[in-house]
Amino acid sequence: MKRLLICVALVLLAAQALAQGKIVLDYGGMTFGKEMADMKYMKKERQQDVMTIYTRYGDDHAFQGVPIAEQSYGFVDNKFCLVTFSIKGPSAFNALKAYFDANYGPAEQPTVNVKKFKYNAGDVEIQFEYSDDKKVGGVSYAYAPIMRKVMTQKK
Repeated sequence: MKRLLICVALVLLAAQALAQGKIVLDYGGMTFGKEMADMKYMKKERQQDVMTIYTRYGDDHAFQGVPIAEQSYGFVDNKFCLVTFSIKGPSAFNALKAYFDANYGPAEQPTVNVKKFKYNAGDVEIQFEYSDDKKVGGVSYAYAPIMRKVMTQKK
């Protein structure tokens, strides 16, 4: 009986882990939390509070087959912690929404009438938003261990 209960508990834990979706450790071959010195082809764009924003030479300007624009990478204390990019059009929104839902499970959507979604992928939080009026959206991948530090420094 104890073995059966242990097996059921393990299956439930595994199912819960699968329901949460994939875990993200990197983006475009760049590992979150890695030092800036380990990154290649980076161009500094600006300083934004404690974060330094870079672009990367040679990016293909597509994500999951969807054209993207304004892709940038954030570093705090020279450690990689943020990726942002924008999309245009309802077809791009629909394609990325389907991709995120399939790979990370149901999104948290704090405001029902606003297309703003949050996915948890291990230590990386993915935020995805879209404006029906402007037909543009944005995606960010934020490495939580470093971003929590940034948020506490701002207070």
